[in-house]
Amino acid sequence: MREPRHPLQLAPALALCAAALGCGSDPEVEDLVWPIGGTREVQPLSSSFGPRLQTSRDGVYDFHRGIDIPTVMGTPVYAVAAGTVTRAGRYSDFEDVAVQIEHCDEEDACFYSTYIHLVMPLVEEGEEVGRGAHIGYTGLAASSLFPHLHFEIREGGTAKAYSVHPLRFLPAPPGLPPALTARRTDTDGASSVSVEVEVSTPSVAPGLVEVAVATSNRSTGELIEERVFNYEEWNRKYTSDEDPATIDSQSLGGVRIEPAKFNAQSSAYVIVLRFSNLDGTASEDDLRITARARDVNGHEVKARAR
Repeated sequence: MREPRHPLQLAPALALCAAALGCGSDPEVEDLVWPIGGTREVQPLSSSFGPRLQTSRDGVYDFHRGIDIPTVMGTPVYAVAAGTVTRAGRYSDFEDVAVQIEHCDEEDACFYSTYIHLVMPLVEEGEEVGRGAHIGYTGLAASSLFPHLHFEIREGGTAKAYSVHPLRFLPAPPGLPPALTARRTDTDGASSVSVEVEVSTPSVAPGLVEVAVATSNRSTGELIEERVFNYEEWNRKYTSDEDPATIDSQSLGGVRIEPAKFNAQSSAYVIVLRFSNLDGTASEDDLRITARARDVNGHEVKARAR
C-alpha cells in the first residue's frame, strides 16, 4: 500500500479529537481502510450521510446517500476492503466516472463500496482487488466542479435504496455521544403534540443515524405514539425510481428536516427535526414526551420535551 497522502489540512476539530478522544487508535471495525489515504486514519468530510444543504446550490436541501471527502484533483483512491470490481467507468445511474466493488462474507452477505467523481478507474469489471489497492484518482463533480470523492456503502444490493451510513463500516473514533434538546411547539393542549428536536455531534466522523420522539401516558407508562427518523430506513422508504425527487422533500411522514450548513471546517454537525401532530393525552398532567438520538457507535441519548 502506498504511503497515505493528506491533500488537505485536517479541520481544527480533527486535531482536537485526536488529542481528546484518541483518533487513530484501533477502531471497532478493523477490516476496512479509508478510501482516501488508504489507512484507518479518519478523513475530514464536507458532507455526511443523510440530510444536508448543498453548498454548490446555495443551500438547496437534499438527501445525501454517502460521504464527501474533499481533496485535490488527482488524489489516489483506494479500495476499502478486498473484493470484486462490479463496475468501473461511466454508467447512466452515476453522475461521473465510478468504481463499485462487491465485498461478500462466507455466508454471501454482501456490501458494495462505491467511489464516484473519479478521473479514471485503474481497475476493470471482474477484477479481484485487495484491501488498500489503488483503484483510481479523484476528479471534479460535474454538477459543482468541487474536487472531492463521493463514497457510498450499499448493503445487500447495488441500487441507491441500499445506501447506508458509511461510518457504520469505516474505522472512526467512538467519540462523544450526540447532544440533544427537545421542546414542544404546539399550543393547543395535550391531545395533539408537535415537538422540535435539535441534535448535534462533533464534526469528526459525524455518525448520527436516528432521531425519534415518543408520547406516553405519565400515569400508566403506556406508549401512545413513536415517530422515528432513521437515516437508512428513510432512504429505503423514500428512494423511488418512479419519483426520484421524493426523498429530497424536507417534509415527509410528519417530519420536517432542517440540517444546518456543514463542511470540512465546521465544528459540529447540527440538525433540527420538527415532529408534528403526534397523538397525546386528554390531560396535560398525563402527557410525557421523550426524544432520543442514536449514532453509528451505539451512543443513545434521551431528553424530555417541555
